[in-house]
Amino acid sequence: QRIFVNAAIKKALCRDARGNRSWLTKVRPWWGHDYHFHIRMLCPPGNPDCHGQTDQEGGDGCDDLAYWFSDAVLHPPPPKEPPKPPQPITMAQLPPSCRAVLHAPDAKN
Repeated sequence: QRIFVNAAIKKALCRDARGNRSWLTKVRPWWGHDYHFHIRMLCPPGNPDCHGQTDQEGGDGCDDLAYWFSDAVLHPPPPKEPPKPPQPITMAQLPPSCRAVLHAPDAKN
């Protein structure tokens, strides 16, 4: 459904993609994806516990990359106070469906 990447990756894909470019709408720049990317999968059909996202509108997303390369984004001012690290998520805080995956038997057995 989505692939979150660094804006430079999106820019290169927009520059080099040929032919049918409709797939580019799924590739989206996102904060902090300098050394990795995330893939957001589609929900399995009929799964009531999975909530997908609406489809992207506005073409392939190649026309709105200027924001990501603006000075304000590339060189933001430092925070006045260092951010506090987030509290770790505990098993008790996970939804039951996530706990079930974590407790599932090893797939290799």
